[in-house]
Amino acid sequence: MSLSRRTFFQLSSLPLLGACVDLSKEPVVGRHRARDLGFRIGQLPTGQWNAITDVAGVEVGHTTLISGSGKLEIGKGPIRTGVTAIWPSRNIVNEFMPCGVDAPNGNGELSGILQARQMGVLNSPLCLTNTGSVGMVYDELLKLQPQDDLPQGIPLVGETYDGGTGGLNDTVGRHVHGEHVRAALEKAATGPVEEGAVGGGTGMVCYEFKGGSGTASRVVTLGDQGGPYTVGAIVQANHGLRSQLRIDGVPVGEELPVVENPRGEINSILMIIATDAPLLSHQLNRIARRATHGLAKTGSISGNGSGDFALAFSTANPIAREKFWRGETYSMKSVEQFDIAPLLQATAEAVEEAIINALCMATDMTGADDVFVPALPLTRTREIMQEHKRLFELQASDHGETNNV
Repeated sequence: MSLSRRTFFQLSSLPLLGACVDLSKEPVVGRHRARDLGFRIGQLPTGQWNAITDVAGVEVGHTTLISGSGKLEIGKGPIRTGVTAIWPSRNIVNEFMPCGVDAPNGNGELSGILQARQMGVLNSPLCLTNTGSVGMVYDELLKLQPQDDLPQGIPLVGETYDGGTGGLNDTVGRHVHGEHVRAALEKAATGPVEEGAVGGGTGMVCYEFKGGSGTASRVVTLGDQGGPYTVGAIVQANHGLRSQLRIDGVPVGEELPVVENPRGEINSILMIIATDAPLLSHQLNRIARRATHGLAKTGSISGNGSGDFALAFSTANPIAREKFWRGETYSMKSVEQFDIAPLLQATAEAVEEAIINALCMATDMTGADDVFVPALPLTRTREIMQEHKRLFELQASDHGETNNV
């Protein structure tokens, strides 16, 4: 059953005000998304779920692996990892989608990124996992490709590093296997997306707090170019130093206690952007590049040791596999090049909020060698946001209203 936006707010008893208010006096119990805490990122409205799944046809699933404790034994654990599966559509291996990519810092891996850049199409589900498990995930995705005389697509598997000194997971032990990939693919669904220490983000650390998986979306219209169009993002956040962290421009990280034994600059982020706006590959390259703007607004500088990758795709122009590989003619449509500015803004805002959602939803975790990574302290963070007059009550337009540009 679907609910109208007004009914949703009535049932959930959420305030319909947008004023800056003092909500910081009450302690925060549990974990909550950024908007529910009063953090308002950007200017554009969100989709129904404020998730990448607001783009019709896109589905997300996680497999989370948590077991063992104490001293690290390679091949045994402790295990704090998993895999996140993203279906652009369930028929992606037969109907390709135009895509674009960007890599502001390449100390990491996103398999298939060169083909995606050269060919301009996405032809596989995407999976996000840890560094040691890319090969196993790749092998499983390859099984989904058709077995005929046409070229096979190259699976897209991205990684961020959850091991090493100060890490939570037995990365070298490679604990993600085919059955875990299949489970994530099979359980993938539309609707709300689980966030925080789940899936590929299970063992990740973001701004020296517990990080992981986060998602968000934005909705825009483009005047005579039509709409409403949705832009959704999902991230696997494993980057940044505490002092860099900013939320809605507020230097939150500078006002929180420093880390006594910082992990150092082994950090990365994966950013996947989906839209139903009709765009071509060169335009999607521009969309992917704007993911970096959202990343930067949370404080990151894409450090020397970071693997930062962004991939954007459009669901509006499916391309038949046979026509693509046999060189047959097919038609595509596109928003005018000079009318896509709202989509660029939507991308930056969605990525920014997805990262903050990952931080807000992640919980404390103890992993290998009893390494402890705390979650972002939400009560203190709200106090800081209030001190900077950047704490807001939710307004109706924050959820699902169309922005007329």
